[in-house]
Amino acid sequence: MATRTNGAPEFPLGNSPLLHVFFVALWAIWAALVVHEYVGDGLGMPAFLLALMLGVLFGVALFALFTRTEGGGKAKQLYDDAPLGQRIGITVVLLAPLLALAYGLSTVGVSTVLFQVAFISAVVGHHQAKFASAYAHPQ
Repeated sequence: MATRTNGAPEFPLGNSPLLHVFFVALWAIWAALVVHEYVGDGLGMPAFLLALMLGVLFGVALFALFTRTEGGGKAKQLYDDAPLGQRIGITVVLLAPLLALAYGLSTVGVSTVLFQVAFISAVVGHHQAKFASAYAHPQ
């Protein structure tokens, strides 16, 4: 996590809770636009909502893994201490299974929109869990 100022970490969107509410509102608007565009054209509302919620839960679970377990803490520390070239390499290696999963789902007939919804929801869930944890337990 970034360095702490005034007992709270610095976030890309700033430290104001209003900015994080805006982030969640933006996510909700994006979800509504995806529903308007894709739900009904072979993508049902229950599948969309399931992908949305499972993505958020996966993001929160990843945050818990990296902050509450010893192995996750070591992995995060190794990544944070790595030079930029190694960080890029790690990112590419970790993106390969995600791309393979997306390709595999598309060949099986599962909509890639569901994968995109789950992925973006996981990012939102991770970000909001990090924000909530920082403000619940300032050090």
